[in-house]
Amino acid sequence: MAYDMSQFATNRFIKMHPNTVLTHGSTEPVLSILDVRGFALHDLFLIGFNDNCGTLVLPTESRAENAATALEPAYETRVYLFGSRDGEDVWATDYTRRALDGTTLSAFITNLTLKDGCQVIQDGRWVR
Repeated sequence: MAYDMSQFATNRFIKMHPNTVLTHGSTEPVLSILDVRGFALHDLFLIGFNDNCGTLVLPTESRAENAATALEPAYETRVYLFGSRDGEDVWATDYTRRALDGTTLSAFITNLTLKDGCQVIQDGRWVR
C-alpha cells in the first residue's frame, strides 16, 4: 500500500488542492507542465522556492520516475528514496530548470561579482 500523502499537510504554509495534491512555495508553473505532459495530478507533495527548482514527493517509485519523465528535458531530474514514514517508502524527484543549450542554471544566484570586479557568475552560469 502506498503512503497517504495527506499526512504531509502539517502547517499553514502547505496549500491543499483536490486529489491530495499538496504544495509549498511557488509551484504552479511546474504543476502546469506536469499536467500538460500527461502526468496524473494526484497524491503528491510539491516543494519549491520558485519555478526553477524543487522536489516532488510521491508515494511510489514508479510515480517518481513518471514525474521525472514528464519534466525532462526542460528540467534536470533525480529520483531517489526520500525516506520511510510509518513503515512505507516515500520517493522524491528533484528538478532543476535547464537552459536551452542543456546546461543547468543556478536557481538562486544569477549574477555574482567579487569586490575586485571579477565576475564569477553571469546569467546563472559560472564564468571561467
